[in-house]
Amino acid sequence: MPRTPPIRGLRPSDRPPSNRGVLGARVAMLALALAAVRLCAATGFVFDDENGNGVRDAGEPGLAGVAVSNGLDVVLTDAGGAYSIADRPDSRLFVIKPRGWRPPLDASRLPLFYSAPGSATADFPLVRSGEPDSLRALVLTDPQPSSAAELDFLARGLVAGVGRRPDLAFGVTLGDVVYDRPDLFASVNTVLAHIGIPWYSLPGNHDIALGTPDERAAVASFESVYGPSTYAFHAGPALFVALDDVRPLGGPRFVGGLRSDQFQFLENLLRGTKPDEWVVLMMHIPLFSPDPSGAETFRRADRLRLFGILKGRARLLVLSGHTHYQRHVMHGPEDGWEGPGKIQEYNVAAACGGFWGGPRNKDGIPAATMWDGTPPGYAVIGFAGDGVSLDYVPALGPADHQMEIHAPQSVAPRQGYVSFYANVFNGSDGWRVEARMDERAWNAVPRTLGWDPSYAEAFLAQDSVPRPAAGPRLPDPAICYHLWRGSLPADLPMGRHTLYVRATDPEGHVYSSQRPVDIVAP
Repeated sequence: MPRTPPIRGLRPSDRPPSNRGVLGARVAMLALALAAVRLCAATGFVFDDENGNGVRDAGEPGLAGVAVSNGLDVVLTDAGGAYSIADRPDSRLFVIKPRGWRPPLDASRLPLFYSAPGSATADFPLVRSGEPDSLRALVLTDPQPSSAAELDFLARGLVAGVGRRPDLAFGVTLGDVVYDRPDLFASVNTVLAHIGIPWYSLPGNHDIALGTPDERAAVASFESVYGPSTYAFHAGPALFVALDDVRPLGGPRFVGGLRSDQFQFLENLLRGTKPDEWVVLMMHIPLFSPDPSGAETFRRADRLRLFGILKGRARLLVLSGHTHYQRHVMHGPEDGWEGPGKIQEYNVAAACGGFWGGPRNKDGIPAATMWDGTPPGYAVIGFAGDGVSLDYVPALGPADHQMEIHAPQSVAPRQGYVSFYANVFNGSDGWRVEARMDERAWNAVPRTLGWDPSYAEAFLAQDSVPRPAAGPRLPDPAICYHLWRGSLPADLPMGRHTLYVRATDPEGHVYSSQRPVDIVAP
């Protein structure tokens, strides 16, 4: 067969490609084009699920102006409820619930607001749900059961006391849903479902596989149950933003911080949020350092970048967990905050308290007092007018048990400088604590830093028994940031007297307690 002569004026190396080469090039170009289309064409609808069946039936309208995200970008649906957004590989699409609506719930009352990972299309049903300005929600952190017994403590020692709460809009767990037992996620969900409200969660260091350097793999078991670990939703007058702030460092090590895509997500989200709307950040690891040495537990550079994104907002609140004590921190210029006023961070006491440890009551439930003397419990966050309330509810005992008084049982006459202490569990800057003996005048009591003596007494008592109690010990005492110390009057006559202590929060709510003190001869 004769060879085809070269085209005049071209060198052999300049010849047009053969049909096979052209076909291959076209196939490659088509593959690239399809990949580009897929990268930019995650699509779907957000619609009014009028019959609540989770499927878009004929006649169910789309919802305009609803935000949808891929964990980085945030787009709004058009007039017909349609959206189109970049499709990020291995990420989940999710709808950012608008006020007055809610996504469907599964059998454990977990909101179904997200797609399967890698989905190129997803429709999001929403159901009408009234949300007043006076919205209230339950905040839980660190229940972290590691066994069936501790699941039972959670059920009987906390959830049974909460009861069914239809007055609350939703609940959220701020991480450490379990204690290195992802197989217990479903059991925890079943227990919390008894409260009867939609329940959100975000991961803590005990919910992820810290040993892998791949962050996506580390959080995979959590996301397979709860959906994306960074997300947001509007409820009442606030935008709630869940941020997975646990950064694995290899092995069991980790540090608090945020990834670049999380910062970009937050920036994109806030661009479409009204400037006067409350913004509530929900995180596991606190922004401040809980270590008295000042060791970096949340990356300072990340905190500064976060504050930079938030500085134009006037209504801000941060909720965190992880520490197993309770503390309110006001972030100001010394922390890098350059916005108006200060940012309040409420570091909520753990549901498991002191790791389900300590002596047990008549029902077999451990006291689980935390190392700052705070009993285990949960918080209720409420919005009213321009303000926000942050109430703490102990899991065991009455809800009005808001302080523990430590005072001597008896004192000799004319003894001076005999101290008493009031551990006001939810106390912080702006609280006023006063005390009096019998019917004498009220006097201000100064705040102090130190161990709660009552807790230290209980902790040390563990070392003086011939046989250890069942279950974990109470943990070592730690600095209490809500402790007040006063002195008993030195001129009390012989006999029994009553020490009264009252604590007034910034909103004017008053909490009180009392203790007898005997003045007796040595």
